[in-house]
This record gives sequence, C-alpha cells and structure tokens, in this order.
Amino acid sequence: MKIKDLLKLKRKIIIRKKLLNFLLVWFNPRNTLMIVLSKNLDKHIAKYQKILSLQHKHENYKLDMVRLAIA
Repeated sequence: MKIKDLLKLKRKIIIRKKLLNFLLVWFNPRNTLMIVLSKNLDKHIAKYQKILSLQHKHENYKLDMVRLAIA
C-alpha cells in the first residue's frame, strides 16, 4: 500500500475518533449512531493495524534474507 493511502486511512481514523468523542458529550454510548460510528472506527483501525503488520513482516523478511546471505 502506498504511503499516501496509509496517510488517508490514518486521517480517517483521527477524524472519526474526534467525532465520536465530541458526540459522546451529548449522546448515550448505546445510541445507534454511536454504535455505528464506533464500529466504523474499529473497522478502519483494524485495517490500519493489518497494513502496518504486513509492512513490518515484509521489512523483517528482507533483513533476514540479508543476514542469511552474509552468514
């Protein structure tokens, strides 16, 4: 995934997080709107974490291959 797409996803997470915290001042957490926003935020966070995990595994794989070539 490109860095530009990753930054867009991060921006979406930040916006939804701030919106959810702002709306929780007036609405009950059991409100349908709050539940939908929370689920949407969870979906984006899970996607972001998955991408970061895959990038980390890919970088470690490259380093392991370099270490094996040196040894």
